[in-house]
Amino acid sequence: MHFFALKYRKYKHFGTHDQPTKKMKQFFKTTFACVLGVFIAGTILIWIGVIMTIGIISVSTVPTYKEKNNTILYLNLKGELYERSKENPLSLLYSEKSEMSLGLDDILKAIKTAKDNDNIKGIYIEANGLFAGYASIDEIRQALLDFKKSGKFILAYGDQYLQKEYYLASVADSIFLNPVGMLDFRGLSASPIFYKNTLDKIGVDMQIFRVGTFKSAVEPYTTTHMSPANREQTEVYLHSIWEHVVQGISQARKLSPRQLNACADSLMLFREETRAVQAGLIDALAYRPQMKQKLARMAHADKYEDLTLASVTEIAGLPHKAPSTQDIIAVIYADGEIDTSPNDGINSRKLVAELDKIGQDAAIKGVVLRVNSPGGSAFGSEQLGEAVDRLKQLKPVAVSMGDYAASGGYYLSCGAHRIFADAATLTGSIGIFGMVPDASALLTDKIGLTFDEVKTNRYGNFPAIHRAMTPGEKAMMQAYVERGYDLFVKRCAQGRKKSVEDIRKIAEGRVWTGANAVKLGLVDQIGTLGDAITWVAGRAHTPDYRRVDYPVKKTIYEELLSELGSYSRTSLEKWILGDRYRPLDIPKQIQHLDPVQARAEIGHID
Repeated sequence: MHFFALKYRKYKHFGTHDQPTKKMKQFFKTTFACVLGVFIAGTILIWIGVIMTIGIISVSTVPTYKEKNNTILYLNLKGELYERSKENPLSLLYSEKSEMSLGLDDILKAIKTAKDNDNIKGIYIEANGLFAGYASIDEIRQALLDFKKSGKFILAYGDQYLQKEYYLASVADSIFLNPVGMLDFRGLSASPIFYKNTLDKIGVDMQIFRVGTFKSAVEPYTTTHMSPANREQTEVYLHSIWEHVVQGISQARKLSPRQLNACADSLMLFREETRAVQAGLIDALAYRPQMKQKLARMAHADKYEDLTLASVTEIAGLPHKAPSTQDIIAVIYADGEIDTSPNDGINSRKLVAELDKIGQDAAIKGVVLRVNSPGGSAFGSEQLGEAVDRLKQLKPVAVSMGDYAASGGYYLSCGAHRIFADAATLTGSIGIFGMVPDASALLTDKIGLTFDEVKTNRYGNFPAIHRAMTPGEKAMMQAYVERGYDLFVKRCAQGRKKSVEDIRKIAEGRVWTGANAVKLGLVDQIGTLGDAITWVAGRAHTPDYRRVDYPVKKTIYEELLSELGSYSRTSLEKWILGDRYRPLDIPKQIQHLDPVQARAEIGHID
């Protein structure tokens, strides 16, 4: 805009009758009109969508499930699994009866309700592409094993079973596969991506400061392959998880680990479907109409049409008699990266305030922190760790770990009275790092920018991405990171009642599974969220209690207004694109990143 203003003043010297001046004025009018028109049109379209959504929510009659005899809980394994279900206003636009946003909390609640409700005859699991961590899968699997104590049936069916889906389905009384379906059973792998060559091509050098031989989060920016230490820790935790999975399937399917590993090595994905039956992985092949007949027989119904297949949301939403006691066990969810995004993950300031408030609430007798986080800001992690220390001086505190409770996730967990984890949880990673980009080659050599400076003191222009850090600056940055690491180790030692030297031996940024973490003393026991709640209630001498989850879930109206607020376009993009929105959010995350991180970069395990 400044460029056009200068051009306008230049033409104005030639007089008001000069033709270029008139053209420039017309150009301004046209340009401004176009920009204003696009802005107004975009805003109108957004708010038309908002108004339509509110209208749909207001006039839609959301069917409420009413208990019926011969009901079957339909566990539709589809989409991404979240720690907690979330109201999505746009879900009302979909007529398909499927879970728009699967929440682990709702699944566990639905399974427990199905176990105790006489109208619900069994559970039907259908594999449709579920993306989840092994620890979350294990949590559901344990709930299903508990459900089987009721004597009710569980049937599983899939056109295609992903490996995690099959592990979950292995608890079923019978497992069926489409006659032309596929079974993915091949072992585990992790394939991290490295950016070093790309950064070199564009002229960016990441200046790294870290403590911990195994702190591999920085490797994608500094090398093109895994370091020996990273490869070692990855092999250890992959084999630990796989051993746990194989043992679970072995017990459920009455197959030896050797038989299961032989199946995995044969790449079952491309084998004849009958091979899976012969190997004992699948009970029978069946098309969907046949499954309807089997479900009717299992439920002792005359025909399939007499059955009611109820979704997780419907069963979880059934009214239940709340305990009359006023005593509360609070379950606080700490889910996502710490202080990485303004809209998602863990906001350390808000969570600290929540913990302090709960500490002063006399009705709350004990607290369970449900942690599912790979960490994030080292500063935010320290604030959370300190808040947990304050809270445990007032009431019993336990931690229940989800898929991840690593680095900053472990930082906020280590001070609890007792720590529960799944055998497949990835935890530990006690270490921190800092990254400062040097983009001088990009900015000067490739783009052609030059920089000058005026400063009052030696470090007046620090940090600056247009130049490399000086040796003195690097030394001070490294010292700062090392002090942060020492504080992290000290807090772990205090929380776990170990010496600093003992923690240092198992720290170094190394990632451990829950199974190995128990042996090392980083975790107290293998257990579920329910186990953690039971332990806290016992520690608080509160046999009768109400469970209350924090933060309180927003209603569908609150979710709509909150999401729109000052992020109207962002929220709509997220609703429409789902997980495909994440790459668009990266630039915003970079703006909010703390330069010193207590975070574990763990590649997708498949």
